[in-house]
Amino acid sequence: MLPSASDAVIFVLAFVLPCVVVFAFMPRYLDLLRSRGRVGTDVHKPGQTKVPTPAGPLLIAAIVIGEAAVYLLHESTLPVVAIEVTLVAGAIGLYDDLKGLGGVVKPLLLVLAAIPLILEEQVNRSLYTATLSFPLFGATGTHYIIFAILIIAAMPVSANAFNMLDAFNGEISGFTSLVSVALVAGVFMEGLVTPAFNFLRVAVVLPLAATAICFYYYNRYPARAFDGDTGSLAFGALYAALAIMGGVEIAALVALIPAVLNSYYILYSARGFVEHKEMETRPTFLGEDGKLHATERAGAPTTLVRMILLGSPADEKEVVQVILTLTVFACGLSILTSGLTWFT
Repeated sequence: MLPSASDAVIFVLAFVLPCVVVFAFMPRYLDLLRSRGRVGTDVHKPGQTKVPTPAGPLLIAAIVIGEAAVYLLHESTLPVVAIEVTLVAGAIGLYDDLKGLGGVVKPLLLVLAAIPLILEEQVNRSLYTATLSFPLFGATGTHYIIFAILIIAAMPVSANAFNMLDAFNGEISGFTSLVSVALVAGVFMEGLVTPAFNFLRVAVVLPLAATAICFYYYNRYPARAFDGDTGSLAFGALYAALAIMGGVEIAALVALIPAVLNSYYILYSARGFVEHKEMETRPTFLGEDGKLHATERAGAPTTLVRMILLGSPADEKEVVQVILTLTVFACGLSILTSGLTWFT
């Protein structure tokens, strides 16, 4: 089936309203942060540039407004749950930005972001399907308890994967833009072949895509804004929630391959959850030539960026381009996974 004209109107508003919020209010919001001394040091540039942070609260506001518009036009629990997940994860991130959380406490708290999904499913069995749809092999059986456990695990995993990939100008905003577009494509393809599919599931993904794409304008090299943990944790938790509500969990996971690998390398080499500021040895350093170099000390944590730099030093912009190129390939595989899932 194809989306109706009313669906198209909701799509437009769900995408446009977050863009309006970001572009209309971000300059003033950044001035406010700067005036209150809320700035972070851009350690990957000579001169230690100061950048306003966290921009996450405004990004969350943009997402919430987009989801609220979807709800007002088509009353449904889908955008409400999306808002709740965003606010829970964002609140945890904001506390981490302002007060600081330990490397172990943060992922434990992020389990709370799963509660809106699980509780709402007990009231409304149409929020998500408690199955996993695999390409070529079809769907698994329905198991609500097992699926609830997977949701509880997915929230901290996805949120921390996004958070760990938020280290360079344009990295998190570009990454989120790409994977959310792939998510939109996957959910849309599902709607084309699924009888009685509610295209509202596509609409609830659009505020995330729109917000990330617009934020890239301010976060790209040279960055004028950092999202902070407030933004990255909200992005990651919401992405997981949208994939679950859209029924495209496997394809969504494929798109996250660069972030998942980066997280795995860090967790394995650092032997657990460790905050950036708690690392005894940084994985990279800024050389006198103005380029990023891989730290060669054995105790340095392994990251995706460090592996990229082991071949030769590169400037920050080049490193981010490599990561986003890897993400484009992963998103292509994600869309292919969706195609094989729904059209075979």
